[in-house]
Amino acid sequence: MNVNLDLTLTHLITIVTIFFGMLWGLVKILAAQQEKGLTEKFAALNAAIGNVGTDLRKEADATRQLETAFLLFKADLPRDYVRRDDFVRAIGTIETRIDNFALRMERALQTTHKGA
Repeated sequence: MNVNLDLTLTHLITIVTIFFGMLWGLVKILAAQQEKGLTEKFAALNAAIGNVGTDLRKEADATRQLETAFLLFKADLPRDYVRRDDFVRAIGTIETRIDNFALRMERALQTTHKGA
């Protein structure tokens, strides 16, 4: 069996053109798939960035509320501390007066017992 292949220049150009056409089509399909994947990834990335922005705003609001509460605490603390300090001072004064009164009473009782 003898197969005689006659390849002419026209046949050769046609085969090469078909090969490069198929190769070009394959490259276009791969590029389209890659672009679709990149588009999906960028959409997901944009959504994640949007979520981060929302989270940052919530965090900033929470930080502002915490700062406000802390500033109110700082404003109330000296007033309460002064109140406590005044209370301790007042109680100390009262205790001193009671102790002095007790000493006077002891002296008075001792002088009445010695004289009796």
